[in-house]
Amino acid sequence: MEVRLLVVAGLVSCLVASPGCTLEPAEVRSPQSETIAPGLRYFAQPTPGTVPQLFAPGVVNTDAVELNGVFTPDGRQFLFTRLVDDMDTIYYSVVRDDRWTGPEPLRLFPGDTRALAVDMSVSPDGRLLYFLGRHPHLDAPTDPTYDIWVSRRTGSGWSVAEVVPAPVSTAAAELYPVVVADGSLYFSSDRPGGIGRSDIYRAQRLPDGRFAEPVNLGPPISNESGTGDTYVAPDESFLIFSSRRAGGFGAGDLWLSLRRPDGSWGQPTNLGGDINSDEHEFCPMLTPDGRHLFFSRLLGGSWENATDGEVYWVDARVLNLKWNTDQAD
Repeated sequence: MEVRLLVVAGLVSCLVASPGCTLEPAEVRSPQSETIAPGLRYFAQPTPGTVPQLFAPGVVNTDAVELNGVFTPDGRQFLFTRLVDDMDTIYYSVVRDDRWTGPEPLRLFPGDTRALAVDMSVSPDGRLLYFLGRHPHLDAPTDPTYDIWVSRRTGSGWSVAEVVPAPVSTAAAELYPVVVADGSLYFSSDRPGGIGRSDIYRAQRLPDGRFAEPVNLGPPISNESGTGDTYVAPDESFLIFSSRRAGGFGAGDLWLSLRRPDGSWGQPTNLGGDINSDEHEFCPMLTPDGRHLFFSRLLGGSWENATDGEVYWVDARVLNLKWNTDQAD
């Protein structure tokens, strides 16, 4: 069976050469994504082809370590992370007076304190900003671990963030949250009972706004090599994640998995040598209009040895893969 993937407005649809794939084309483009003038979209940068390019050199990418790359659904705000004085800090730029402002730190913790903040994800309706933070809170007043925090969009910006309570944030490390269309969260964690050093979990959003007990995605997504930094399509039809599993190009690579009709996840496929390298690729995110894949590359192999970190973008057509029968089954 041959399945060809086609990105349509941020989702994957299947063009099937034989029966077995039931994914349908879906339109998820937010009306807000068209409110920005075409000349301002993406910082007025020339759009890339299928070869990754640095995003906004000299503005987003500098001599510092940068990672992440997230647009709000209206296309008028861009968030990324910059390592400054050994602290990961969220930076943001907005469209104001028909131009992009210079990047500024976005401090969301109580008391406007500076603390680790990274790995942001904006809900499809643009109202919620989830991120990884490390800051004291009621359940960890003196020695907080890595937890998931949430800020709400207001008329004047983003509200002071609150930690997402258990069963999402725990005494273990919870990292890289991604929110999908129904409000549920995907994130990685090293909590007890996992398969690898870090696994991917899904927490269903409940009608009262709380989250159900997170469920480990299990094999073939979670494995002994560890899995993290996951982008999930709003309709949960596919996901992209970073892993050091066998079959990669060196350090962490980006991998793609399709959701099967029965709800399970297909065997992951490496995104290939045009995306992955012998350095560490991570932080995947599609733009709200589905046209571009953002990802980050860390030079040096680890945070302790990092010499640089860069934010790339590439045409989302790179996700047009052909899977053979063994991969699809």
